[in-house]
Amino acid sequence: MSFRSRRAAGKPMIATLAAAGTVLTAIALAGPAQAATTSYKLTLSPIAGTGYSAINNNGAIIGNAEGSGGFLTAALFKTGSAAPTFLGAPASQPSGDTLVIAEAINDANQIVGESDTGLFTALEWPGSATPTDLSQLPVLASTLFNTQATSVNNSGLIVGYGQNTKDADTPFTIQNNTVTKLPVLPSGGVDAQPIALSSTGTIVGQADTRTQDFQAVEWVSSKISRLASLAGTLTSEAVAVNSSGQAVGSAVLSDLNAHPVLWANGKATELHFGNDSADSTANAINDSGVIVGNGANGDAFIYRNGTATDLNSLLPAGSGITLITADSINNNGDIVGTAVNAQGEQFGYELTPVS
Repeated sequence: MSFRSRRAAGKPMIATLAAAGTVLTAIALAGPAQAATTSYKLTLSPIAGTGYSAINNNGAIIGNAEGSGGFLTAALFKTGSAAPTFLGAPASQPSGDTLVIAEAINDANQIVGESDTGLFTALEWPGSATPTDLSQLPVLASTLFNTQATSVNNSGLIVGYGQNTKDADTPFTIQNNTVTKLPVLPSGGVDAQPIALSSTGTIVGQADTRTQDFQAVEWVSSKISRLASLAGTLTSEAVAVNSSGQAVGSAVLSDLNAHPVLWANGKATELHFGNDSADSTANAINDSGVIVGNGANGDAFIYRNGTATDLNSLLPAGSGITLITADSINNNGDIVGTAVNAQGEQFGYELTPVS
């Protein structure tokens, strides 16, 4: 599987009050709802203003931290290191005017994403803070602009998309610097955006036709097909996929709210996070089929064996911490996302299963 940030899918940015030097200790989580299955240790970033968005199987995390100018920028949080490694922009782009976004990380700490100077530039950080400008690869440089790299797997396969001369989103893969364009939907398909990638090469995302808005799709062996739809679906997108081809994401239904969805065995199943799954999203799924996502009320959920649990229900009473997103889960069951404390400060968090 790949480990992808949820930034591109519209995760809200939380206003923060920086508190340099604040250190929050790890808390053991164990509640009745999970006592028979899993309990967790909660570790918050020691740096206020951070957010975690993806974790690989070795525990390396990508997300955001406040840079020298006080602006959030992409960062790698290496296992065992208290300080983030800030991910740079290409040397050709002015650092003060460039927003850098990390989208995904694989187990070799290969990271992909983009910089934003008004137009996007697809980037790869091959195990260092200095990026490779993917937009300069021959096929991309000659035919596409406004490029984004959205996912990478352990084989080094990268997916992304860019705009062609007709301003249509054109999907592509990159393997060993070779760019291959992916198909859009037949019968008038215009735009397509690959969003996530599995360890076996299955790609998921969204695509449209001339008569219908974006719908969840997958590419298998470079062939595109639509995923099943829930009744009343207006738009949908798949944002994560595991090695078995199970995908998760969300669908906007006729109530105009987003609903979390699992696509498996040719079927779409609505997941229910709490009492009301409206305006909720499923963000990630690991190879064991465990899903994490966000609820309607700014809370983080885990979905396992047909049951959703609000991760906040496992926090000790009076902790002063609220887990507002669950953005990624790896094959070890480690979960990362964003939390806020009672003072409104934002911190990246990691939940680690404990026996």
